[in-house]
Amino acid sequence: MDYYISVTLIGLAALLSSVCGIPIFKIIQLSGYKPRGVIAYFKATRYNVLIRYVLFTLFSFMAMIVYVGCFGTYKYARYCAVVLYVVLAVVFIISSVEWEGPKYTGRMKRLMAAEVLLSLVLGAGIAWAAYYSPYCQTVTAALGVLTPFVVIAANAVMTPIEKLNNRKYIVRARKKLADFNPTVIGITGSFGKTTAKNILAAMLGTKNEDGPNVIATPGSFNTPMGVCLTVNNDYNGEEYFIAELGARYKGDIRELCGIVSPKIGLITAIGDMHLETFGSREGVANAKYELAESLPSDGLLVLNGYNEDCKKLSSRKAPCKVEVVGDAIGYDNVKVDGNGTSFDMVIDGTRYNIKTKLLGAHIPQLVCSCATVASYLGVDAERIVESVKHISPVEHRLQLIPGADPSVTVIDDAYNSNPDGARNALDVLASFDGKKIIITPGFVELGEVEKQCNAELGKDISRVCDVAMLIGSRAVDIKRGAIDGGMDENNIMTFSSRDEAVEALKSISGDKVVLFENDLPDNIK
Repeated sequence: MDYYISVTLIGLAALLSSVCGIPIFKIIQLSGYKPRGVIAYFKATRYNVLIRYVLFTLFSFMAMIVYVGCFGTYKYARYCAVVLYVVLAVVFIISSVEWEGPKYTGRMKRLMAAEVLLSLVLGAGIAWAAYYSPYCQTVTAALGVLTPFVVIAANAVMTPIEKLNNRKYIVRARKKLADFNPTVIGITGSFGKTTAKNILAAMLGTKNEDGPNVIATPGSFNTPMGVCLTVNNDYNGEEYFIAELGARYKGDIRELCGIVSPKIGLITAIGDMHLETFGSREGVANAKYELAESLPSDGLLVLNGYNEDCKKLSSRKAPCKVEVVGDAIGYDNVKVDGNGTSFDMVIDGTRYNIKTKLLGAHIPQLVCSCATVASYLGVDAERIVESVKHISPVEHRLQLIPGADPSVTVIDDAYNSNPDGARNALDVLASFDGKKIIITPGFVELGEVEKQCNAELGKDISRVCDVAMLIGSRAVDIKRGAIDGGMDENNIMTFSSRDEAVEALKSISGDKVVLFENDLPDNIK
């Protein structure tokens, strides 16, 4: 009986240790289930999360060994020592309630089950050792510090299984596309992918008199499983399939192209996004060019010629025809204000005046890029022009949101996190009347240039904003840049969270325009 009670208590301790791993589960999920993403998070946060687990373990061990040292002769000492750990584990879990859990997808549930199993195996080993001495019972505390690594180990065990599981969805998606044989258009780039996808879908949707014959991956479904989900569940034989292709690592776009087999590729821009994982601007360009390398000989590659690094890709030997935006189709006379963007688009020498609700000086580039694809596919110029007038802004991408308070206007650019896009957003902010305020945590995943880019952001902020509300660990670099740019330090505020900044916003009186620039994922602080 004594043995079974001991095993049960240590099993309970192991289960609670699994619950303690919920923050690590979320980090793994946000990192695309890649361990290097978790390691990058640990480094970026100066190992704060790991330190919490270490402190939890040390405190538990000290409390347990003091208890056993004082009451080791007591008959039930071994039980009470483990009960003490259980209580401390519950306290640790409660103190971590501000860490929202992961999305409980099928994959996450399977990963959690594997982690619980590994924790129970560890607990069984500890139970075996602890049975022979009450002091060995204190080894239970090691479960705490091992928790993050057990989660990582469980993920490593499950990754091959998940790949096999995903394979069936990939095979199904490939077969469905092969059966219907649509014209697949792949869109990638450091920024502008989602907006370009929506613009192109609107243009192609006007081609046929009997209605749209086009489908695009929704939202930011730009991963292999996101694309497969769209094909398998939503695609119904449409003539055109537009796939947004995202990438954080070399080979990601090639993998996506292997699923959808695009015939046409559009690269919107080459920028500094994910420099930390790609290593350099050249690494970014190489990753995006995987789309070009995956196109067939009778396909088309469209490059945004208004983005210099993207235009340089035209010097590479592509396997298919290449069109550079700005040659046959271009623009001029751009005006951006609170009502949207207006410009003149020139298509094969004919000038058309364009007015759209989309905000930003980059919008004409994306419109012309999509017009190049649409024109190639047979959409006439008049329909291209008409379609642009009715496009709605993409959520969280320079989306204008009138506040309930008429004195407050919100520009939501929360999904943007690159230097070029931020400068563009600040130019949009500058076109409004009223007190100009930015709320931002700055840029992440820019590797060695991250500090420099955040300091440059500060200088750009000083040029436009009356008040800067900076969030998180990168605030110090942005603030330094803003002060160097001539901004009054009294107009620069720092906060630990976005909620704190929003609350402080209420204290600023008068008409104001608030730009929310970037919103960091929870695996980055």
